[in-house]
Amino acid sequence: MNKFKFAVILLLSVICGCSGFKHSAAKDKAENYYQKALSILQATTHNALSKSLSNQALHYIDTAISLYPFESKYYRVRGTSYYHLKEYDLAISNFTQALKLDSTNSLAWMNRAITFENTEKYSLAEQDYLKALQYDRKSATIYFNMGLLYDKWGKDNLSLLAYDQAIKIDPKNESAYLNRGEANLENGSYLNAISDFNIILSLDSAHKLAYNNRGLCKYYLNQYEDAIIDFKKALSLKLDDSFYENFDTDKYSYNNIANSYFGLGNIKEACIYWNMAIQKGYKYKKEWKAVFHIDDPNELLAKYCK
Repeated sequence: MNKFKFAVILLLSVICGCSGFKHSAAKDKAENYYQKALSILQATTHNALSKSLSNQALHYIDTAISLYPFESKYYRVRGTSYYHLKEYDLAISNFTQALKLDSTNSLAWMNRAITFENTEKYSLAEQDYLKALQYDRKSATIYFNMGLLYDKWGKDNLSLLAYDQAIKIDPKNESAYLNRGEANLENGSYLNAISDFNIILSLDSAHKLAYNNRGLCKYYLNQYEDAIIDFKKALSLKLDDSFYENFDTDKYSYNNIANSYFGLGNIKEACIYWNMAIQKGYKYKKEWKAVFHIDDPNELLAKYCK
């Protein structure tokens, strides 16, 4: 496909030098807009992007494509913009177009896989991840995303193996440690999870999610005072809109602090933080009793905080 594109451009240049010049100028302008879009998409917070920034990136990449609609990477970036806007059908359409223009575009394969994964088409996602690996076998990011896929798919062993491989390739991959830690947390391997979160915090001392998740591990280990320290540290870290539009950890941190104080027998502080969690929008789900061993703060308030 690349040779075909080159031939078309070369043909225009031979027919008329001025047309070739205009075509080149259009491509140069398109590349500038592409770079603007790319710089926005690369400035995510925990791999998340606000709606405002996503729309800004989409505007730039739309302009690039209108100027020069022949670059695979442009459609990949437009697909990524739509992905952050949660317009998954449009994201898949653009990733597919990117692959039609360049079937070796490993990032397009990977990003389409991520989108399939988010629409619960796990088998299609796996196929695309494996295709991405054909063109980039040493990508920690692909293995990391495969770990997330297998985690959602309920294939825990494959998930951990994928995270292990991502970390082997990139020992400073914070996202891989975070997800492997969360997998260990869910499996009850709290000390292994704490080890992963400690590594993250050695790489980034202001990692909000790592503090929150390490606090959970300590809570389950009945280390309530240390858990409270971690939860309060997580609350003290203020991030940008990209984080808060996609993650909402604070209301859970307040509830976790309350439960930790309750574990210490400090009912007064527990009541304060249960109320704060509810004020911040905490909504309890009945299934959390079996999964996370926590109770409804509204019931706890009624029982202990009269």
